[in-house]
Amino acid sequence: MKHMKWAKNKQNGFTIVELLIVVVVIGILAAIVTVAYSGITQRARDSERLSEMKSIEKALFLYHVDNGGYPTCSNTTYVPGATQSACFMDSIESSLVPEYMADLPTDPVNSGNDRYRYGVGYQKTSATGFSTNQSDNFITGMKLETESTLVSGWTSPAYYTYLGGS
Repeated sequence: MKHMKWAKNKQNGFTIVELLIVVVVIGILAAIVTVAYSGITQRARDSERLSEMKSIEKALFLYHVDNGGYPTCSNTTYVPGATQSACFMDSIESSLVPEYMADLPTDPVNSGNDRYRYGVGYQKTSATGFSTNQSDNFITGMKLETESTLVSGWTSPAYYTYLGGS
């Protein structure tokens, strides 16, 4: 029975190496979850932006039906051939709210240049291009977090990655 004495004195527990392995594995899993969560929230904000922009564009079409043109940034009705007008979307809020929308949506970030943009007298010609032909049309723009396609010619700011409009 002398041979079994060493087995009775063994302590229960984990070694330092085992604990370090567990900590490293937990750290790796936490990093993966953080990156995945960040991507999901960016896509969710972009989805919200696109949905809100479609609502704004519908309100602009309704405004056009009632007023014979789209609103300018000074909240008058645009006359084709006049000077184009481009601004942050909140500049036309009084033209759309409350008659065409309950409230004007804002970008989820909504700071600095991360705000919705609007231009009247411009015509959308492609997914990333527009014409300055002073027509009875409008363009809208926003910065998407999950796309980096630039809208050519949009200079204020030059990084807008979504172009909508008529």
